[in-house]
Amino acid sequence: MGRGRADSDQAVGRPWLLYLTAGTVLVIGYWLTPVGDTGRAALYCLIGVSSVVAVLIGVVRFRPTPRLPWLLLGAGQVVYVIAGMTCCLLYDVPDTMDFRTVSDAFVLLRYPFVVTGLVLLARYRTPGRDLPGLLDTGTFAAAVTMLAWVYLIGPRVRGGPGRLGEAVPLLGHPAMDLVLFAVGVKLLLGSGRQPLALFLLMGNLVAVMTADTLYGLQRLNGTYQPGNILDVIWLAGSLALGAAALHPTMARIADQAPAGDVGLGRCRLAVLFGAALVAPVTMLVQYARGITHDIPVIAVAYTLMFLLTIARMTVLLSDQRRLAITDALTGLYTRRFLEAELPIELARVRRTGGLLALFIIDVDHFKAINDHYGHPAGDRVLAEISVRLRGTTRPGDVLARYGGEEFALLAPNVHLDELSVVAERMRTRVAANPITVNADISLFATVSVGACAFPVHVSDQVELVGMADRALYRAKALGRDRTVVWDDVASATAVPGDGPGSAADSREARETRETRETRNAHDIRTTTA
Repeated sequence: MGRGRADSDQAVGRPWLLYLTAGTVLVIGYWLTPVGDTGRAALYCLIGVSSVVAVLIGVVRFRPTPRLPWLLLGAGQVVYVIAGMTCCLLYDVPDTMDFRTVSDAFVLLRYPFVVTGLVLLARYRTPGRDLPGLLDTGTFAAAVTMLAWVYLIGPRVRGGPGRLGEAVPLLGHPAMDLVLFAVGVKLLLGSGRQPLALFLLMGNLVAVMTADTLYGLQRLNGTYQPGNILDVIWLAGSLALGAAALHPTMARIADQAPAGDVGLGRCRLAVLFGAALVAPVTMLVQYARGITHDIPVIAVAYTLMFLLTIARMTVLLSDQRRLAITDALTGLYTRRFLEAELPIELARVRRTGGLLALFIIDVDHFKAINDHYGHPAGDRVLAEISVRLRGTTRPGDVLARYGGEEFALLAPNVHLDELSVVAERMRTRVAANPITVNADISLFATVSVGACAFPVHVSDQVELVGMADRALYRAKALGRDRTVVWDDVASATAVPGDGPGSAADSREARETRETRETRNAHDIRTTTA
């Protein structure tokens, strides 16, 4: 069975490699065909159109969620292909306007589609504010913008108004490439998995940006000739886009990053370190060349990158502190944080009066969920339960993941008669609706809750935790899916139920458990998303 699955995976992943291989052969054939030959123009158009078809096939076959970013990338490639075809068709037509001007216009129209598609992919990968990604992107953008000014834009500005006017239209490509570069870096350096399709997509961006920059330089220097090596680079970028769309991992590029995935890996740190060295190295090179015009620009860029790096380290330190007290799966506080807050809240209650309540919540029959549906399903159940429990808390409450399937709520300033109300609110919120664990399975989950209050029921921290835990186990013994509040005479009041130890309660416990397990099994077999 293992070999069959491996062969199946290899067969699924083969089209992108076949496309890349066949496309490389066509690019070589294009390069070997003489400039001006009709077959050369046909090969150029064929390779460009094939990348658009590959994007459409990938969207239909792998059904990425969402599809809009890939459709926008495909639309941008359509405009790019039109630009290339315009260049090929008008090259040998006499008495026409400059074909390069028409081609440049279509190339510039491509950028809004591509940039929007990449921004959407980045947003889906890291929803909300991704401050580390923005700071890293800013560092790279500052380095690249400085290089563009020193070696591309600055010399044209100092060349006089005539040369600047000539350069402005051609500088549109590198200017838009800077925007494309910033968005691409944000996508690559953002949190989340980095499948092979993402690197193929980055290959497309690198090829396009490299060719566009060289094209602008050659046009400004008057050395550009149609059909040179830049066409090969552009075609290689088209092949990389098509291969990315045909790779099975293209549907995973937009997968949301885990909540705790904010680390600064070695590769990312090395690249940031290299970007920070760009400014001083450039300053030394310009000094050795005897060119001092751009020293203020380099100094400003260096200062900006320094400030961005300091801000990045500050954010990293803050993230590490947050991760130290946050459970990665549920996003709740950790048990260590709750245990650190407990003596602080106890001291506050002793000083100012009032009550401090501790609720311990345990998921019923959680081991059966893990055994029957697997640990990923169990993780989704815990994550959804944590969301529902968080919806019952107030500002100032501390909700933590206390153990494997246990949660704890530390609630200050709760009245004694509200203990059962708060506990019931959590229990009913969890049991209200089924939890979807995958596309085909939904199940009901219940919790048991034990509660205790200081100083009414206990006199210190050890007793508070111990009595809340005993109240929880009392709720378990009474049949689960219920709440128990520990009182000051070491007895328990169960809700719902007819009293501890009664025959009716024992019978109801058995019936509740059997009914819940039967309903779970029925819902799992019949409920679909």
